[in-house]
Amino acid sequence: MRLWLAAGTALLAVGLVFSTVVGSAWDAGPPLLRVAARVPAAARTTAHPLVITLGGPVYCAQVAPLARYLSATLVCPDYGLNGEHSAASRAKRIEDWGDPKYLDAVARLPRELRKQGVKISELILVGASYSGYAAAELAATHPGLRPRALIIVDSFLDLPARFRALLPGQPTRAEMIRVLGGTQAERPLTYEQRSPSDHLAGLAEAMRHGMRLLDVWSVAAVEAREFNGGMCSMRSNAYWLRRLSRIVHHPVLGYVTELRHAVALWDWWRQLLALAKLAPATGALPATAVTFRAGRPISSASYCSDASVALGLSLR
Repeated sequence: MRLWLAAGTALLAVGLVFSTVVGSAWDAGPPLLRVAARVPAAARTTAHPLVITLGGPVYCAQVAPLARYLSATLVCPDYGLNGEHSAASRAKRIEDWGDPKYLDAVARLPRELRKQGVKISELILVGASYSGYAAAELAATHPGLRPRALIIVDSFLDLPARFRALLPGQPTRAEMIRVLGGTQAERPLTYEQRSPSDHLAGLAEAMRHGMRLLDVWSVAAVEAREFNGGMCSMRSNAYWLRRLSRIVHHPVLGYVTELRHAVALWDWWRQLLALAKLAPATGALPATAVTFRAGRPISSASYCSDASVALGLSLR
């Protein structure tokens, strides 16, 4: 396996060829994985952080300012079938939706970087929306990566809940059905197994080894309408953080905002880094910290109200 890297500040989209994992999910067509990488020249002499965000160019651009601030190597894996390069090409998007072979390939990237002389001080996984889910699934299924932090914004930990929030005709619904081979009702085990919620023990293991989990989501009415509660229902995040608290044997925090979708990452990434103990505090994130404890009720402030979700259904 050979990963070609761009030094300096420019991002270079490159192919990654695997000797044991080739082709796409349908065993034909493009390679399983493409990678865009930006490696600071100094990272070949002294260790720098490695930031990974999954999902392709659109998601990579969202994280680039954060990576530059940290003087980090930025690596952006992309599913080989994905054709989305900007908002104008959304119809060509095909994400992996938890493809185990794809995530195994992504998990090998830090090792490949080190083989090519890139020095890594710590791994940081970041993502918003789909990319947040993908980062969480990577951390949950590969706790041996031992990331320093997992930062997910306006995303979800449960794939079945996300699918059920999608309405007929929505592009993301069609995409998931294509990749996963059917609807959630038709392939319930597949959807369950490709969810961080099914791998909470992996997240707990990573946390025991020092990973800081920063899960931030919006419960704003506009968020509930736009995604029909798919990123802010009780079973998107809150329910699973309470379950996680039982496994790690201590309370788990989540951060709830009223911001528009993904704005907490676009405009408040410095504050996210501070909450993740990766940078000095520079003002407060406009969010409410909610504590989740095993056996305790889930705060109604941590999820969309039924009325908000119903309003979303009526407006779509």
